[in-house]
Amino acid sequence: MAHPKIKRALISVYDKTGIVEFARALVDEFGIEIISTGGTAKHLKENGIPVTLVEDITGFPEMLDGRVKTLHPKIHAAILADRDNPEHMRQLAEQGIKPIDMVVVNLYPFEKTVADPNCTFEQAIEMIDIGGPCLLRAAAKNHKHVLILSDPSHYKRTLKFLVNDEVVKSYDWPNFLVTRGFQHTASNECGIYAYFGRRYWNTPFPPVSFLELVCTLPSTRNELRYGENPHQGGTVYSLESAKEECALTGAAYGTDYDVDHELELIEVSYNNYADSHAALELCKELRRITRRCGNDSHSEKFGNIAPTCVFIKHTNACGAALGDTPASAYRLAYLGDPNAAMGGILACSFDIDSEFALAVMDTYARWGKDAGASGFFLEVWVARAFSKDAGALIRTAKPWGQRVRLLSVGDMTIPPDPHELEYKSISGGVLAQTRDLFSLNEDQWKIVTKRVPTESEMSDLRLAWLIAKHTKSNAISICKDGMLIGNGAGQMSRVMSCRIATWLAKENRHEDKLKGSVAASDAFFPFPDGPTILIDAGVTAIIQPGGSKNDDKVIAACDERGVAMIFTGTRHFKH
Repeated sequence: MAHPKIKRALISVYDKTGIVEFARALVDEFGIEIISTGGTAKHLKENGIPVTLVEDITGFPEMLDGRVKTLHPKIHAAILADRDNPEHMRQLAEQGIKPIDMVVVNLYPFEKTVADPNCTFEQAIEMIDIGGPCLLRAAAKNHKHVLILSDPSHYKRTLKFLVNDEVVKSYDWPNFLVTRGFQHTASNECGIYAYFGRRYWNTPFPPVSFLELVCTLPSTRNELRYGENPHQGGTVYSLESAKEECALTGAAYGTDYDVDHELELIEVSYNNYADSHAALELCKELRRITRRCGNDSHSEKFGNIAPTCVFIKHTNACGAALGDTPASAYRLAYLGDPNAAMGGILACSFDIDSEFALAVMDTYARWGKDAGASGFFLEVWVARAFSKDAGALIRTAKPWGQRVRLLSVGDMTIPPDPHELEYKSISGGVLAQTRDLFSLNEDQWKIVTKRVPTESEMSDLRLAWLIAKHTKSNAISICKDGMLIGNGAGQMSRVMSCRIATWLAKENRHEDKLKGSVAASDAFFPFPDGPTILIDAGVTAIIQPGGSKNDDKVIAACDERGVAMIFTGTRHFKH
């Protein structure tokens, strides 16, 4: 779309990132007049940029502590006038109004403000933007003649557009900007809507409309090469919450080494995102388990949190472990199921240095051959951060290192947003639910057998319980000595999950570890047959929600074999 020459721009932004440089370029390089208001005008003037105040145009000062600034016909008529309509232009001339050709506005950060637990209702109210959304929607409605910017990240490319950069022009930049403008106002509106829904209805699903399900709108949208399969389309949306929480869509992709060497990064696919999400969520969850043993030589570096490593294949854990050191955690996680780990997703709870990177790159030679693995490589590696030296080693040590996607997600201790919803599409609609944030709620756990779990069993029961929580139902997770040794996932019967978990443990050379191991079930056992399979394999302690009509029979079967059992009172189905 050919866009007319821009002569006047209205700038009124809360987030002032890059605005001085952008406004200076508009004035110095393109001779554009800047109209501004309030704190933005003050900020620009302090940096030597000439500004025409909105009140000088409207003839009215800012009112009501700044609540009314731009809500005036001389501003909105200047934005909304259709330049191709002679009558519109006649009316502007009659009122002495000059058109405004660019609107640069971003809104008050309502969601970020109310996320603060100390935020009062009065403070929340003052973060409801009125003039900003009006300006953005007016400019967006008239985008044929008005350029709209709602995101500081768009300033540099807009300047290229103004000098007729062919790449930017081919991207249909004005239409992209108008879409993002509507998106910005809609996302802000949904944040306010959800806040009032929680306040007055005490639920994230206030009975107003379908809006909450579909309009927690993303801040960015990126097309993927395809979906789960090549014949399906795929897209990843980045929600606003990703800016505040440790999340994949907010992850840094690659390392400083990649940037310095201008390496072309392999695209993160739809399945990569799904599996990496499972790996990251389990890794963050396992950080809730404190150290299993007091190794003082590492406590200063790792604190009271054991280094954690997780291997994921098709969203289920095939390896997970806690260790005294990163290397020990990794070795145990890998040996959980070496064949499944090949081509999987690895998540680590700590920063990756060159020493640890070398151990991972040399996995097959160090442990894989002896464990009977066929080979080794990673599709995605998720961690808190990667050092530059680690990045160099990963990219050069093995051919597969050039292709692995490296995602730095930052601090994994940031608490999850309890208001964020989970979505699942169904034919004709969308399911939504709050997140399953129940973790180690041990104050609700109840030992229901005659034998009490030992200290070491309790440590492994915690690990198994959290792994089962993140495993597709029906889920049975068997652990021993801080590592996952068998995971029965996604079966139609709980008995079959028990059989698969015990079979995998034997298949991966953990038969000796089965003796004295523990098991977790994401939901109750309807009959004693499942626990009997586990006990026959060597399991000595079991954790499950309880709540079956046959709980007494299940408990009796455990007591008969001297096995300890805990009821958590909480189910963790994962479909």
